[in-house]
Formats: sequence, structure tokens, C-alpha cells
Amino acid sequence: MRNKIFIACLTSLMFVSQGCKDWLDELPINTVTEDQAWKSGSDAEGAVAKAFAIFRRALAGLTKADTPSTTRNGAWGDYYFWGDMRSGDWITPNNDGDWQAGFENRLISRTELEPMTNWRLFYRAIEQCNLVLENVPNITEGFTAERKAQLLAEAHFMRAMAHFYAARIWGDIPINLTARNVQPLGREPLADVMRMVVAEADEAIAVLPWLYDGTRKKSTSRGTKGAALALKAHALMWLKDYQGASDAIKQIIDEGKFSLAPIEGFRDMFDKGETNEMVFQMFYDASIGEFSDYYGHIMTYYLTNPYTDRGNLSLAVPRSRILQIYPDYARDQSDKRVAEFFQSIDFSVGENELRPILADPIANGERLIMFAKFRKAKDRTYNLMDGPVPIFRYAELLLLKAEADARLSNLNESLANLNLVRARAGIPLFEKADQPLLIEEILEERRRELIGEFQRVYDLVRLGRLHEFNSSVSEKDEKDGAGFFPVSDEAFANNPNMTQTYYWQFNQ
Repeated sequence: MRNKIFIACLTSLMFVSQGCKDWLDELPINTVTEDQAWKSGSDAEGAVAKAFAIFRRALAGLTKADTPSTTRNGAWGDYYFWGDMRSGDWITPNNDGDWQAGFENRLISRTELEPMTNWRLFYRAIEQCNLVLENVPNITEGFTAERKAQLLAEAHFMRAMAHFYAARIWGDIPINLTARNVQPLGREPLADVMRMVVAEADEAIAVLPWLYDGTRKKSTSRGTKGAALALKAHALMWLKDYQGASDAIKQIIDEGKFSLAPIEGFRDMFDKGETNEMVFQMFYDASIGEFSDYYGHIMTYYLTNPYTDRGNLSLAVPRSRILQIYPDYARDQSDKRVAEFFQSIDFSVGENELRPILADPIANGERLIMFAKFRKAKDRTYNLMDGPVPIFRYAELLLLKAEADARLSNLNESLANLNLVRARAGIPLFEKADQPLLIEEILEERRRELIGEFQRVYDLVRLGRLHEFNSSVSEKDEKDGAGFFPVSDEAFANNPNMTQTYYWQFNQ
């Protein structure tokens, strides 16, 4: 992983007229800028957009420009590392030492991995939301009362989202609900963080619209009622409030604004973000100057010629694991997702020619199958990579509700939602109304459906089952906190209230 990512300046979703470069020149975690005007509705719009832009930067990862604590010249697409890397499903075909260290949970043994332990950008997004919630109520010009309320609700949503995402990565984290906070904050129990997320989501749900005007891609890249309900449901699953999670997702289903895309529509979903299935996504859009330059999207690590000019694969799912994850495909090739998510190419064709894509998606050898769920490279030199980073989509929420209902012994309802996803994939319906077997099948279906979408590790850690799939983590290790990332040394500077996760006190 010697190549680096350089993230282009984001134009803060699509409704900020000024560039965001100066805003994204990061300050220390407890420092906020005072150059934001707070006079009109347009100031409020821009301030909320900045919070979303900073959160998107947080998903991409810290760079050397963000903080002196890292030597990285660019971000790496850390959302992959946090959500997929340690699942046990991935390999590095070119034997990259950084990737391998990540797979094996040696997260701070290599210099370039240390930035993934730093939560700075998540707290910058949180601080921006705190500023919005403190200042926007005082603005009286340039927007309606309804629009003001929506912007404040979006700030509540993003403040909750940033806390939620960070909590899945680090476990116990500080809760910061105050702008300009300079007091050293300690870590709060993960359950308390999730309860705060639920409360913030409820604030947003009461006000946010289901959708905004414009394309689905644009609408679902912002805070909406559906996104806030999905966030609430996920937080409640961590709290084991399965009834609350099921009820929240039922509201999304009953509203009828979202639906499963057909298999034939997967490219619109995964390449364009234009589908009724996306509920919340972070989208890089080159057409409006919002793109990832060079290695700016994680897809550049697992794509190769003919999509990019990369000659080999840095990341892949091995052939034997594909056949294990998709047993229906292994049996009779019935699972339509395999051909949508994986491709084999003719590696005998040189790097300077366009390599043909083979008809059989898993024709290549064990280590040479390309993960191609996301394949929208703007050009073959990597210079313009754009596409969605899905956070919540309808199929994922159906499966989450299926899990919640199964745990509540609502087996018929659970089976119905599980089988909606299976039917689209072209595989037989699951009919075993046995609670343990059903729960296990739902988790395997989430693995199949969501592979490469940065959900798998969070599922395993939530359930205390990472050690079952990652041989580098023991059951005791996981109980001691090995499933969460260690806290960066930067968080300890001048902060007597900060503590390290127990496992990482002895494993660094």
C-alpha cells in the first residue's frame, strides 16, 4: 500500500457555493474557527453542508495535512479498513505488508496504519454541528422557519451520525454536545453513546422530510427522515432494543419511499447512487467538482485493467471464500450477485492493452478474482474517481429488521424480509422457522448482500463474534476490546481523562 490517496476539495454536497479547502485545513480537536458568518439563511446552509463534508473527509481518513501526528501524504479510504478489513474474507494478492497487518489486527505496528486510530475528523464534524445548533437559532433572515428547523434537524442527525460511526470503531468515546469545548473529555460507555444517538435521531426524525427535491443521489446524501430512522435502528441494535429497532425500520417500510432495486439496476445503485434503494450515502461527484483525486476511492485498490491502469490487485476476496459465502452459486450458479460483485479478467493480456472481462466471474485462480461491486472509474489513470460510499440502503435495513424480529421470535415477519432479499438474488427462499438457524442465516445473508460495503466487522463486533472469523483475535482478546481500534496517542495530549482500550494497553 505504498500508493497514497489525495482527496480533492469537496464542494460540501451540492449546496455550498464556496470551496471548502480552507475549512478542511484542520485545527486541533477542541479548536473551532470563528470565520463562519452567522447572519443569513445561506450562512446556515453552508455551515450544515460543511459538517457533512467534514464527515465525508473522516470516512476517507486523515492525511499529513490534517494533523502532524501522521506521516501519510494522503487518505486511504479508511471506511474500508474499519468496516471490512478484519472480517476474514479478504486477502492481499500482492502481499502488501500494510494490508496484511490490518487483516491480522496489528493495527498500530506499521506507521501508515496509525492514522486509522485517530478520531480527529469525526470530532471536527461534531464541533461543526455544535456550532450550527448554537448559532443558527439566532438567524432570522434569508430562510423560512420550516427551513431553519430542517437545517437544525440535519445538524442533530449529523452530530448523532458522527458519534455513532466513531463508537462502532473505537467503542467507548467522548460525547461532545458543546461548541468551543476546550475541556479534556473522557470516554463514555458505548451504551451511553448509543442512547445519545437515539435521542439525537429522534430530534431529527420529528422534523426532517422523507426526501428533498432533486435527484435521489443528492437527496440521500443529506439528512432525511429515512436516514435518521435507519441510524436510530442501528443504534438500538447495539443496545439490544430489538423491538425499537424493528419499529423504526417498519416506519421506513410503511412510508413506501424506498424499495429494492432489481439486479439489473445494481450499476445505477453502486456506480451512480441513483436508485430508490439508497437511504443514506456519501457521494463523490466529479461533475460538480466533488471528486477523489488519485487513489481517492477504495475501489482503486481492488480494481485493475480494464477499469484503471493498475496492473494487479491489492485487495481481493479469494475464490474459495466466494464459494463459501455464496453456497447457492457454488451449487448451481443461481446467486445472481456473484456476477454483479466479482469479475475475472484475462491477465494474459499485457497491462498496456485493455484486458477482456471473462464470462465466468470466478474463472480466475484463487487470488486473482476482481471485486467489482463498485467499478465507476472516471478514467483509467485514477485521476477522477467518483461514486457512492453507501451507509444505509433498503436491503440492508430489511435484513437488520429480519434479525431484530428473529430475536423477538417474530419468525414469520423475519422470514418475509429475509426472503425479499433472497428472492431478488435468485436463490431459494429460506423456510426453516427455527430461531437460532434463522438468525444465523440472516447474518450470513448480510455477509453475502453487503460484502465490501463496510458493514461486516461492525456486525461481528456488535455480536461479540469477530474472533469466530478472524483467527488473529481470540475470544478473550475480543472481550478485552480487540474488536475496536486503539485510541491514537494524539487524544492523550494534555488530557488526563483519556484512557486506552484495555486490550491495546498490552498489545502495542
